[in-house]
Amino acid sequence: MNNQPDSWSEGSSYLRYDRSERLKRAPEAVQQMYEPDYIKKISLLKSLTATRSSRSMLFAIIAVFALTFLSFLLKTGRQSGKIEGVPVKLDYLTQQNYLYVNISFGATKQSDDYALPLLVRITAINRDTDEKETKTIEVIYIGSALSVPAQFPAHTYKQLEAVVLTDGKAISLRSSIKK
Repeated sequence: MNNQPDSWSEGSSYLRYDRSERLKRAPEAVQQMYEPDYIKKISLLKSLTATRSSRSMLFAIIAVFALTFLSFLLKTGRQSGKIEGVPVKLDYLTQQNYLYVNISFGATKQSDDYALPLLVRITAINRDTDEKETKTIEVIYIGSALSVPAQFPAHTYKQLEAVVLTDGKAISLRSSIKK
């Protein structure tokens, strides 16, 4: 029995299983799977959505990313910026039932005849009762440091908004009041 052929041949009977002969007759996809260097590559999206639990996890990751991104976009604490190359900062102080607000313009190197007219509108807002108080101040910036003060009663307001307007440009500064 040992002298019989191991594979299928003309005129003889098939007596024993031979993997190499079967792989030669198999489809190409099957032959590739048995090659030692063959690694089936699955796309990232397909692997992330292959099972129900991985789809749920992918949805949770996307939801957390979207909420984080939106929170940075809608952040209400922008307290500084620039307008016409001039640094602007919103500061406040709560003391003895008053809210003292200061809009500071930083010093810049400008020519001696430089004059930039500014309109500063400071609004103290209470979102709970829709109560607002607005003060409008007109100043001229000449390149040196400039401070624009305002005063409000402190006990009711929870948010500040300052809008600085000049030559068709505007910047909005906001801050939540922490007591």
